[in-house]
Amino acid sequence: MTHAVSAATNVNLDPRPGNVYLVEEKRPKASYAFFDQVITAGYPGLVVTRDFPKKLQSETEISNCRILWLTNLVGDGRINPTAVGILMGQIRSFIESNQKSAIVLDGLEYLISLNTFERMLQFMNQLRDFVVTNDCIMFVPLDPRTVGQRELALLERSMEPVESKDQAEGQEESMIGH
Repeated sequence: MTHAVSAATNVNLDPRPGNVYLVEEKRPKASYAFFDQVITAGYPGLVVTRDFPKKLQSETEISNCRILWLTNLVGDGRINPTAVGILMGQIRSFIESNQKSAIVLDGLEYLISLNTFERMLQFMNQLRDFVVTNDCIMFVPLDPRTVGQRELALLERSMEPVESKDQAEGQEESMIGH
């Protein structure tokens, strides 16, 4: 994989197989830019998202990817956000069918709000183990303002943290203000 800089966010990252990246950003621009880079390199892609799939497809280059929509609405390609066992099964099935794949899990904040943090941390640790052992690349965008310091530290410990430009600027501003 080649080293890349997301033009939209000025984030440097060299995505490598067997890694899960926690991309700390207010909106998942860098995550989708890196995901696009990886699928352009030939990786099959899976997107798990809280955003309406047609809207997401119009804003990003993910038209050839499988999309799972986190919603309570019943239908094909839709997952109830409280059914994390079914979600894990869908992601595992995709990975087993598509070795060396790329995944975006966009909606961790939403999943945490509907399930307990501890349950979602356990889910993420199990998913990370499966991604790592199958040489996949996963991006998990997260707005760090939505979780406490302890929760963020636990997530950063289990994934490779990547800080977007908007997050770095926000931290500098808070340091200057104090």
